[in-house]
Amino acid sequence: MTGIPDVASTVALDEKSVVALREILDDPSLAVGTTPDGPQIARLREALDHLVTVRAGAAAIGSPEAGRQLLASLAALDAELADVLRWHVTAVEVLSALEPGRARNAVLGDIGRGDLVTFAADVRAWSWGDGAAPSPEQPLRRARGEVGVDHFPGLYNTVLAWKPSIGGLIAIPTHRQGVSWKPADGDVEAGHAWVVTLAGVTFHADDLIRLDRDPRSAES
Repeated sequence: MTGIPDVASTVALDEKSVVALREILDDPSLAVGTTPDGPQIARLREALDHLVTVRAGAAAIGSPEAGRQLLASLAALDAELADVLRWHVTAVEVLSALEPGRARNAVLGDIGRGDLVTFAADVRAWSWGDGAAPSPEQPLRRARGEVGVDHFPGLYNTVLAWKPSIGGLIAIPTHRQGVSWKPADGDVEAGHAWVVTLAGVTFHADDLIRLDRDPRSAES
């Protein structure tokens, strides 16, 4: 098909996947007009479901160049779809470069099985119960807080948030009990700038990656 070879230039996105994504983006099967999250979010969700099926999100593990090629291929199809996955690719690169550890390995393992992750844009508030992060001695702690996310949080399995007061990079499962979200500006249709609220969410020490710098400083 004309134009397909240039777009389908990565292992993650073969010609069949490119054709499928084009069909989804042009004519999504979801009832976008009635979806409470908004038409564009529903459209992106369906495209991401396909990418998860072909495990495209795992492309950057062990190969940063593959992640960059994935973003370039997606950008040729839909700029916003590529933008939704930009921090995912950066997160994979950052995590892959860290020393192995249980928390880091767990997140990368989930990504390898198809999970999608993003970085929090900012941490607006965070506090640990008893004032301390999880540790080997006290592995379970509850947290309350608010973090900002660039895109609809439900598109991702995990939000990664960093702040000195957190004690490192925390992996927040988006569907864990006590996690909720809402549009930062009240505009559901826009699909940008969301606030994730944590109301006494339980974390294990294995959810916390010890990191003394902000990983969002890495460029995707």
